[in-house]
Amino acid sequence: MSACTSNDGVNWSGPIVIGQGTSPAVAIAPDGHAVAVWQGGPATAPNIQASTRPASGNWSAPVVVSTLPGHPLIGMDGNGNAIAVWAGTTLATPVATATLPAGGNWTATNTLVAQAGGIGLATNSVGGVIVGWRTHSGAIQAAFGSILHGFAAPVTLGSAYGGIFPVQIALNDAGAASFAWRSNSASNNVVTRTPDGAWTGVTKLSSANAAGIDTAIDRAGNAIVAFAVTRWIFAVTQWSTNTLTYASLRPTGGTWGVPTLLSGPNDKGGVCVAGDPAGTFVVSWNDSAGNVEAVTSSPGGGFGPSAPVGAAPTRQLIVIPGQAVLWTAAGLSTKPVN
Repeated sequence: MSACTSNDGVNWSGPIVIGQGTSPAVAIAPDGHAVAVWQGGPATAPNIQASTRPASGNWSAPVVVSTLPGHPLIGMDGNGNAIAVWAGTTLATPVATATLPAGGNWTATNTLVAQAGGIGLATNSVGGVIVGWRTHSGAIQAAFGSILHGFAAPVTLGSAYGGIFPVQIALNDAGAASFAWRSNSASNNVVTRTPDGAWTGVTKLSSANAAGIDTAIDRAGNAIVAFAVTRWIFAVTQWSTNTLTYASLRPTGGTWGVPTLLSGPNDKGGVCVAGDPAGTFVVSWNDSAGNVEAVTSSPGGGFGPSAPVGAAPTRQLIVIPGQAVLWTAAGLSTKPVN
């Protein structure tokens, strides 16, 4: 497993091997130091491993974070404290976490639930964290807490059956959150959390074949959910499908708006959404020509026209103040926003 680094987002180092394994995840602190986690170890005894890199420094030798294996996610707060969460690829494995305080060592493994999967993770700059998952019995659950000080008891938000799809979570610095998931291959669902910790009931955004979902929230609590639905079409003598990408906006303290169709009739889904604290949101999806399309929603506004960005699929989408960054199969693409 290799990593490339850049101090300006333009000039990149060559690949540097930092460990052996699969399913890597990386987080970067405001001061530039980075933490990478992955599933490593031999096939007969996999584990969770990690490496750290100071700003403008070198990656450390890998350390074993936990002997409990899984595919990890990682988040970080504004002070550089990091938290990793992982689970296996079935619903019969634990969801576990470990924390790396800035300048410190990894904590012992903390098991949140004994049998679950489809994990999601969101952190904020002040140390808040939400971990979500689907249990073996089909419950969608979330645990809110602090990177350094642990979690409250999990709460059940809804249910899901069918394939194991990761839940999607967005969390702002006030503690407001948006939490979205696919259910039964037939609906896209979202709940929200107020800063004082109250979760709403489930809003079902679609009743057609669910084909992907993502969410983001700004510092004021305005939120977006982008989702895809697949429809069957009968023409002449055969059935075919198309996948449509929609987005719904929710103002602070309000309700989810009527979904807006963003994609063309023969596009392919693969929806992603990201936003910045000021409320600029970017939605991307795969179009029928094999490209990634992206559209921007300005703070308090609607959606602009879509534009092709690069070859599908999307690897990752982030929005930072002043810049949207898309990593596609064609490489990195950036666009000024705000």
